[in-house]
Amino acid sequence: MDAITFIRHALTQAQQRFIASLDGLSEADATRRPAPHANTILEIAWHVARTDDRMGRTTCRLGPELWESQGWSARVGVADIRPRQPYQFLKAANAVTPRLDDVRAYLEAVHADTLEKLRGLNEADLDRVPDAAQPDRTVATYLRHMITHKNNHHGQIDFIRGLLQPGWDLPPGTGIVQR
Repeated sequence: MDAITFIRHALTQAQQRFIASLDGLSEADATRRPAPHANTILEIAWHVARTDDRMGRTTCRLGPELWESQGWSARVGVADIRPRQPYQFLKAANAVTPRLDDVRAYLEAVHADTLEKLRGLNEADLDRVPDAAQPDRTVATYLRHMITHKNNHHGQIDFIRGLLQPGWDLPPGTGIVQR
């Protein structure tokens, strides 16, 4: 297996597990705050979607962010709030809380576009430095971060989901990429 295929599989596995963690959630559960200072599942999902979009397109130079180029900002109804803002960033920015279905659709669109853009890369592209101001960060560095970032936040969502719905778990085999 070549490196690009491995990265595509890892991104797909992380995406499948992340999306499965959102399956069956009500809007009420998605927006329930597990502690006064904590993010909701919806805020975590939105943060991951925006970070993946920005990192995949802007940082890795895979094209324009879908947030604007495909009209997700208007569809979701949320201004461009930087994902690195502190906890409760949607609340702190007085933003309209997006619907879970919209955030999930945005996550799916970003993932599909990322996989499509990866088809145009070769292994030499992985060593490319997209930003001369950060010479230690290659395309591979950013793609690896996208995988671990999504997995880390997937764990947070699973934890919150377990608090809300004791006994909840992903279906067995979720995220196992077969091809």
